[in-house]
Amino acid sequence: MDCSKLAENGTPELGMEFNSEEDAYKFYNKYAFKMGFSVRKDYLNKDKDGMTTSRRYSCCKEGVKRKYESDVMPKRTRAPTKTGCGAKMVIVLFRGTMKYRVHDLVLEHNHELHIAQCAHMMPSQRKVSVTQEFQAEISEDAGLSLKQSHELMGTEAGGMGNVGYTRDDLKRYLRTRRKRSLKYGEARMLIDYNFFGDVVTFDTTYKTNKEYRPLGVFVGFNQHRQIVIFGAALMYDETIDSFKWVFGTFLEAMCGKHPNTILTDQDHAMAAALSIVMPETFHGLCTFHIRRNFMKHLGNHYKENSDLPYMFGACMYEFEEVEQFNRVWEAMVKKHNLENNEWLSELYKIRDKWARCMMKERWTAGMRSTQLSESLNAAIKNHLKLDHDLVQFFRHFNRVVDEKRQNELIAEYEMRQKLPMIGLRQTPMLVHALETYSPTVFVAFQNEYGESTAMVILRQQDAAMFVEFAVMRYDGGPERTVVFNRNDLSVRCSCKKYENEGILCGHALKVFDTVGIKIIPPEYIKRRWTKRARAGDCFDRRGQEVVADPKVMISTRYRELAPAMIKVATRAAMSEDTSKVAITVISDLSKRVELLLSESEEQPLQNQKNLNMEERDKIEIVSESEPTSVSFEEYMFMGCRSSTDSVSTHSMSQTVNGPLNVVAPDTDESQTEERGAISTHCDVDAYHVFAPSPQGRNNTQGLQLRVDVASPQNEVDE
Repeated sequence: MDCSKLAENGTPELGMEFNSEEDAYKFYNKYAFKMGFSVRKDYLNKDKDGMTTSRRYSCCKEGVKRKYESDVMPKRTRAPTKTGCGAKMVIVLFRGTMKYRVHDLVLEHNHELHIAQCAHMMPSQRKVSVTQEFQAEISEDAGLSLKQSHELMGTEAGGMGNVGYTRDDLKRYLRTRRKRSLKYGEARMLIDYNFFGDVVTFDTTYKTNKEYRPLGVFVGFNQHRQIVIFGAALMYDETIDSFKWVFGTFLEAMCGKHPNTILTDQDHAMAAALSIVMPETFHGLCTFHIRRNFMKHLGNHYKENSDLPYMFGACMYEFEEVEQFNRVWEAMVKKHNLENNEWLSELYKIRDKWARCMMKERWTAGMRSTQLSESLNAAIKNHLKLDHDLVQFFRHFNRVVDEKRQNELIAEYEMRQKLPMIGLRQTPMLVHALETYSPTVFVAFQNEYGESTAMVILRQQDAAMFVEFAVMRYDGGPERTVVFNRNDLSVRCSCKKYENEGILCGHALKVFDTVGIKIIPPEYIKRRWTKRARAGDCFDRRGQEVVADPKVMISTRYRELAPAMIKVATRAAMSEDTSKVAITVISDLSKRVELLLSESEEQPLQNQKNLNMEERDKIEIVSESEPTSVSFEEYMFMGCRSSTDSVSTHSMSQTVNGPLNVVAPDTDESQTEERGAISTHCDVDAYHVFAPSPQGRNNTQGLQLRVDVASPQNEVDE
């Protein structure tokens, strides 16, 4: 029977012919839907070329339940579903026409068939479509439960019977999806780090997850002094090797860019790893953790009205001169008999990492502790649960990242919607600062300017090029020395506020006002604090532009198309005629869409094949000389590690030998994707993600990070 007649006669018959095995299955499954039974794909035979020569489709109740052979019955047994039903359809490939012909057919069933209202529950009729997969992923990312997600789709489809799958099907799909693929990081993190990665804090105190593993988070400040997350790693332990892996992988993900300063807690393993991986980066200690450890180690020395915490706090936060710091420190140790306290002695040896007098010339952007991470931990607890596995853990962690980015968008809106209160509107420097800085930084600058109005010049010493000013508040306070350069109009203040925080101090502003400078010199405007801190493009180490979110337009188009298609489907379902028209139009539209998509996918490959022979010869000639590895690292950092695992890499494409900016002629299709857009996802076969091995860092293009779990105890129970 010709395939074109199948739609007219819905009952299978001997001698029917189908163009493909899939067509035969669709026809028989459609018949099963009308009759009320489920189809199971049974045995098949293939020839030496791999072509299917015969196939049997059976009723799902074919066969009988296997008897339990042991003397001890299991505690739980499933109710039998098989009745030995003999209904089947067997197709055989007919070599003459290369079509599949119905060779054997049994239509009678030995069991009761399902009613039409339950037909959508039959296994062969249940399938999560691509669109429904997309909706399910969005619902899960939004934090909806499985039940809420399923009910939402049922409401949109006009009833649970129209969804096409059950809640268990959705649960299995989401579980498979978590195992198959997990988007660990984004190009947005690389862009954030490019603009604000000069000062980073790293903290591993958060351990509230199923495996109770330390979560290390790299955090910084944006132009609004808000939290910005650069990456995260769920670690197996806190050893030197683990920290070396974390820091090394982080730098690899960030294209090798080292931060100027990194702040951590007082952990010896972390310090040792940083000295190896980031030897040129200044390592500061978190003052919050130092105060907490101070209470832990010296709490027994507290007495009523004791001045010990105040003296220690002054050494940490207040004293700007080394001599004053040493004097008070010695007095504190002697007064409270702490000469033999080991913890305090070790802390004094590394005072250059935490004392203000030692750190005032270090660039910290105003950060002295990892309390950014501490506040982030509080936000994490709002989204994470103890029973989350590692995959769910990082998926929900991404919600925290999105929440922080939403806060930045709100700040951007408020910056353009509202103007900060300016104290002296006729002051050119404040007006200039208002136009330049973000509102938060402007407030800080305005406070310093207000301080400058309370400053007085005590004395002034002129030299050929430099002028030295002694500046102090009118009501007392420490005296500062400000050196003004007549040639380049630069200033240097002894308080070192600009060197440390990137904002001019009141002492320097007083000198500028004295010498007649009424706007902020460009060299004293830190771009990271301005309204246009994110202006400009971000490029990786090979000059490729990093795209923040290439899927934004796809999501936008989907939000436009989905309501329109749902509206048409709702109206078309009102009658049989309109349903047929809609199905016909949608079928034609689907074919056209697939054709356009296939053409767009084939176009880059065709352009690749159209390289002329002259360009090929050039590549071959260069390849015979000194080869150069062309690499394009397009992975982001956010992962987890076990101390017992071995590092492995998976390359998505081959190495191209030749000069930079030369494209090899015979690359596969994966290499012809648009350059400049960074793909930022990792395929996860298990639950541990790895960094590339050192020998594989410069010879792969488009890295994916993979791991094979070596032992059952490392697997995560879904």
